[in-house]
Amino acid sequence: MSLGIAFGLLFPELALQLEWLPFLASLFLFGMPHGAMDWVITGRLSAETGVVGQLRAFVPYLLWMAASVLLLIFLPGVTVAAFMLLTVVHFGTADLLATGNGQSTLWRRTVFIAGRGCLILGPAFAFHTELSCKPFALVAGQYPMTPGALTAVSSVALGFTILGMVLASIHVILRVREDPHGGLLDLVESLLILALTALVTPLFAIGLFFISTHAYRHSVRLVSPPLGPPEALGVPLWKRLAAMHVSCLGLLAPTLLIILVWTWIQFGRLDAYSLTTVTIGFFIISTLPHHILGLRLPAYRP
Repeated sequence: MSLGIAFGLLFPELALQLEWLPFLASLFLFGMPHGAMDWVITGRLSAETGVVGQLRAFVPYLLWMAASVLLLIFLPGVTVAAFMLLTVVHFGTADLLATGNGQSTLWRRTVFIAGRGCLILGPAFAFHTELSCKPFALVAGQYPMTPGALTAVSSVALGFTILGMVLASIHVILRVREDPHGGLLDLVESLLILALTALVTPLFAIGLFFISTHAYRHSVRLVSPPLGPPEALGVPLWKRLAAMHVSCLGLLAPTLLIILVWTWIQFGRLDAYSLTTVTIGFFIISTLPHHILGLRLPAYRP
């Protein structure tokens, strides 16, 4: 994140030209692979073996995706707004566990999740409203947005930004009293997220956070005890992560095919920005079942 901030401030025009890069990189590095591991994880949690058994266990996941598709088609604006709220919760929950705050009280966990999630999305939409909204509006078939709609999004996002700053500050104060070192790390990380999403072009900033922090942390969790395969114990982390990228191919390969076909059908071309837009559209469809599955995972201590 520090490098992303420096790059965005030193080379703002280049960051804008390459705003698609983190999201497209996430198709192959941690982003889509960690999501495609849901196929493997569902099989492990259900103790199903073989392709037929895994498919049977994966049916509820596919039904959630189908419901998301229908909602995106018939209620695109509502679906995108709901996805934003879900992303706040999903990103915040992942960071809660990865930063060692998962064992705190319900109130403290709520403060952290809401504060962290609002800091990730709020500043991007508050300070770079049109650039942030464009891919979502394209997916929903509502681009270009009206000035009134952009103003409304900016106002709501500014409120989320302020709320995120307040809640993150409350969390840091409470944690510093118990664990000064952990509280300081939480403060530094929150400040980096705020600076990244407020100062750097939004697609680049959020994409960079997604691939380098959120998806990476999820990946580490998936290959670590108690969730990782028993035979991976004692194996270096990089080898476990490499094995994850192989294990996920059963779901990753058809996912990439869907993204390519969707991009061609909707935009009639396969340029970087169109692929990025459709990738975000796929996240809108898949994040709900992905998050629900995450809630079923065993307790995690980083």
